[in-house]
Amino acid sequence: MSRYRLRKTRSNWPMGNDSAHWEPPPIHANELIQSKEQESSSAPADDAPYEGGPLNMAGFMYNPRSRKYYKMTNDPSMPHGFSKADLARMERAREAKFQANRPRFTSGSFLKRPVFKPVATLLDELTLGRCSISRMERHIHESRLLNCSPTPSFVIKTPVEHQNIAGCEYLDVSENGDRLVGTFTVNPNGPSPKHSAVYVFEVDSAGDTIQQESERREAYELLPICSRPSSTGFNTLGLSVQPMLSDDMISDQPAILDYAITRYDSFIVDQTMARIDADVTCMLTVTASDTISRHGTVCSYCTVHLEPLAELSDPEAMPTLNSPIYNKRWREKGNIWSVGWNAPQMSIGFGLESCFRVENILTDRSFLMSSRKRNVLNHCFSSDGNLVYMGLRSDDVIKSDLRMNRDHITGQLHGAISTTSVKVLENSGAECVVTEGFDSVIRVWDFRWPKKPMMEMNGHRNNCNRLNVFFDKEERFVFAVGSDRYVRGWSLTSGDMLCSIKSPEPSNPIFPRAVYSDCWGGRHGNTALIVAVGDSMRVHSLEL
Repeated sequence: MSRYRLRKTRSNWPMGNDSAHWEPPPIHANELIQSKEQESSSAPADDAPYEGGPLNMAGFMYNPRSRKYYKMTNDPSMPHGFSKADLARMERAREAKFQANRPRFTSGSFLKRPVFKPVATLLDELTLGRCSISRMERHIHESRLLNCSPTPSFVIKTPVEHQNIAGCEYLDVSENGDRLVGTFTVNPNGPSPKHSAVYVFEVDSAGDTIQQESERREAYELLPICSRPSSTGFNTLGLSVQPMLSDDMISDQPAILDYAITRYDSFIVDQTMARIDADVTCMLTVTASDTISRHGTVCSYCTVHLEPLAELSDPEAMPTLNSPIYNKRWREKGNIWSVGWNAPQMSIGFGLESCFRVENILTDRSFLMSSRKRNVLNHCFSSDGNLVYMGLRSDDVIKSDLRMNRDHITGQLHGAISTTSVKVLENSGAECVVTEGFDSVIRVWDFRWPKKPMMEMNGHRNNCNRLNVFFDKEERFVFAVGSDRYVRGWSLTSGDMLCSIKSPEPSNPIFPRAVYSDCWGGRHGNTALIVAVGDSMRVHSLEL
């Protein structure tokens, strides 16, 4: 119905010769032009709903009387009221869902989602009860790794003057942080032929070193940047790394001191530390050598060496180090790919060419276990010694139970193929393992859900080598050396990459070795990342 209405009343138009002028018809409220009363009544009230609201939210109508937002939709059955708290909760849920479903590409992920938190913020959260002490300590250690400089704090040359060191094959640090065990390869152009030597280094503090290095650093920083000489860092912590020398290890020539504990003339396949008991620590090594038989065929033999380390053992156990239980040899025809120590059952596991063997050092009894006729590239025992996890070539990781008389394989991880490193996370649970293999991905698994990993840490590079993978004693971080000679560290809690350090000497065929200690030099809280490259050890002091 039109808003214009045909008026049937008497018109005001003048008739005939009337000189009266024309008057417009009266205007009422229901006609086209509104009256002042209607204008005042049509103004929006203070409690009338309007779009956007105080938050200027597009697609929502705001009701000032109820203080709620209503979603604008074509369906009249859909509108629902939301308060500010409801909208904040919906936004938090949306963000949590996005973070849970985002891909774990951790190369540089700390730039997108930083883990760094200042100490003052952590202390405030601890005081207010927003975080626990363990969480605050984890954030502090992660912040230290995020601040890790690509250049080392100082570089220590391997103090073996009469030997030409080619590289480090094995490196480990004691729990107290005051001992370093390293196996170095000696080039044949020295006074002795090519071999591998084991050294034990003592990390100690020197009082004069702190003052001297601090003064040298201050003088270096006062120089102009363009005129500063190349520096290998400053040992402001005053720590010295020196090889330990026993009285019975002095060579015939008094001018040349031999610091090596033991030597291996054969090729080293695998090496690990074995804590035999509370007083004695041994070195477990696998060496390989080739011989030609009388028929002209080449035969490979592998030898497993179990030798005590007096420098890491209790001084009261020195008279018992010559016992046959701490000095054993096993010679095997064929290849031994890995070796591991099972402390609860006092046994050693051998990863063979097509099976797995367990050797008890107390009873000298051994038995074989199935590995699906695959090479056991690496294996690890559980904390109770009843389970063994094997990384197989071109096959999945399997779990075997040593208590079974037959059918030892009780589980497998789908997708963990050609795994070269297997580690059981004892603090996280008996079924949690970390794997690293030829696919350049480090994964965290739970054997209760073996079809999909719980976490993936990308950025690692591994073509077809067995590289160094190191875990700290608290199982907070994992460090891996890639085939591109980058040392990377990840958080086992969030999966983010925390540090990436490039090591020099790209032409060296021996890959670097890296260890991490949060009580470096025997002082708790002193954190450092040590990378052995060639004939030097590069110490990265991690400071806040």
